[in-house]
Amino acid sequence: MRAKKKAPGKGFSLRASLVLALGLVLAALLAVMGYYIFGVRDTARRQAEESFQNLTEASRAQLERLLETSQKAAQTASYSAASQRFLLSEIPGDVIDAKSLAADVMDYVETLGDGFVDIVLLSVRGRKLSATNSYTDIVREAMAQSGIGEDLTFTQPVYSPVIEADGKQYIVYLTPVYGSIDGYRYRQNPILCGVVYDVETLSGSLIPASYEAGTAFLSAGTEVFGGTRPLAKAEENALPEIAEGVGSLFIGGERYLTGRVTVEGPEWELIYLVPESAAVSAIDQMRSLVVMLILLTALLSLAVMVGILLGVRRDIGRLSEDIAGLGTVSGPVRQPAMKELRPVSGVLNETMERLQNAMQEEKRLTRLTYEAELAQSRAEMLAYRSQINPHFLFNTLESARSLAHRYHAAPVEQLVGGMSQMFRYSIYAPPIVPLEEELGQLGGYLAVMEVRFPGRFAVLEDIAPETLDWPVLPMLLQPLCENALTHAFNGRRGKLLVQTFVEAGRLHVRIADNGKGISEEQLRQILWKMKNTDGETADVAEKEWDFGVPKGSIGLPNIYRRLKLTFGDHAHLLLRSKEGYYTVAELVIPRGHIRAERLG
Repeated sequence: MRAKKKAPGKGFSLRASLVLALGLVLAALLAVMGYYIFGVRDTARRQAEESFQNLTEASRAQLERLLETSQKAAQTASYSAASQRFLLSEIPGDVIDAKSLAADVMDYVETLGDGFVDIVLLSVRGRKLSATNSYTDIVREAMAQSGIGEDLTFTQPVYSPVIEADGKQYIVYLTPVYGSIDGYRYRQNPILCGVVYDVETLSGSLIPASYEAGTAFLSAGTEVFGGTRPLAKAEENALPEIAEGVGSLFIGGERYLTGRVTVEGPEWELIYLVPESAAVSAIDQMRSLVVMLILLTALLSLAVMVGILLGVRRDIGRLSEDIAGLGTVSGPVRQPAMKELRPVSGVLNETMERLQNAMQEEKRLTRLTYEAELAQSRAEMLAYRSQINPHFLFNTLESARSLAHRYHAAPVEQLVGGMSQMFRYSIYAPPIVPLEEELGQLGGYLAVMEVRFPGRFAVLEDIAPETLDWPVLPMLLQPLCENALTHAFNGRRGKLLVQTFVEAGRLHVRIADNGKGISEEQLRQILWKMKNTDGETADVAEKEWDFGVPKGSIGLPNIYRRLKLTFGDHAHLLLRSKEGYYTVAELVIPRGHIRAERLG
């Protein structure tokens, strides 16, 4: 009986699992946020009331500290020896001497307290001392409203009523100052000290920015002053209902947090009216921060989980891609992050390694075949060259030179000798020669050109001795000089500079002329074509390309290609020119970077 084939399991989808996990995390996140937003309203209200109570106590303490420090600063100014001498002395010289010291004292006491705008000292002798000299009239008005006469006599410090001046409100703290000078003590106070407070400055620190919808103000009996904002009509009517301490009150259909505390010293009342919504809003800002932190933590957790799941999916996808491209890719199968999948990648990598070894062996056999064909081609070329017997040509040229010498034809002798040297060098020169030999070959060429064009050019040489043994390629310099002699002078006499030097460990050979030069556009054409000619078109380009000068015998592409094939990117052929002035061709050749195939 045939066994029944077991049906494969349904399995599970990684994408479906990812979507399900995301849904669960988002649901949990929404549940936490919903509970936090809607389940803590009562807690937020209690926190708002506690925060409001702390605010009232802190504001009262701050206001009392401000008044206390300013009044201590006033006592320091009033009872300083310099101030008393200036205000009470009957000796004019003492008054003059004490004036500057008293001014220094007033400058100093400004740094001892906060909140006041000026400290004014008035004496029975009609003298005054002030930190700013701007609020004396306000002090005198405060004296008048407080019932203090011009004799300045009173016994207890008082706070004046609110004084309106220049669109601002001021309160002055008036205190008697007892005098003692030159051993004489006054029975009544001869000096009055007035500390001038700007009500707006006093009120500015009563309520923080987070409670800007509310208001805080001061009250002295029935007089209300220093509010941080004007009171609405409903708020003004509700003032008598505000109880001592912290409470709440409905005003105009809205619940307010209220506070009434007594400021010791002036016996002022500090009154607060803040809409509960504004107070809770301040707590909500902190709550929003917590919500944002929870949200950020959840999102980070979500991102980590998504990253893990996507990493698993990526590993499986990469493994599938590598398996699909097993016969084409050259690299190994990438190792998955999942440990369970690594044995699979190990087996696949072993298979890939065997395939790569087979491919390498095939490449090696192909290279051997190519090298054999190349060697055969070189042998055929050598055989073709050997069919022409160069000795016959050398002997013929030597005979012609001897005849010219015999018949005293020096130009002909120089011409034939130079041609013989050039021909021998071009045939038998090795792949790499010392620069000295290449310069000798160039000298033979220039000797021939001197016979052909007598008096047309002068050669200047600047050869550094340390460059003579530098290994270079043969037949590099002659094409550069030929370009200069052929195209630079246009039948007029010119100068040709041949210069060698070593810089930064590399040989520089510079061929320069003072001929007609090359335009910028033509120079760009030359450089582009020189660097974009491959080996197959170099010889054709040498004959057919037009560089903006007459065609023919321009070996720049061949020179550039030979340099790069022999020395690689360490060698350069540089061209510079200015039309109407000069042209410079410069070879840069390193030492010790010759490619092995050039020496084989």
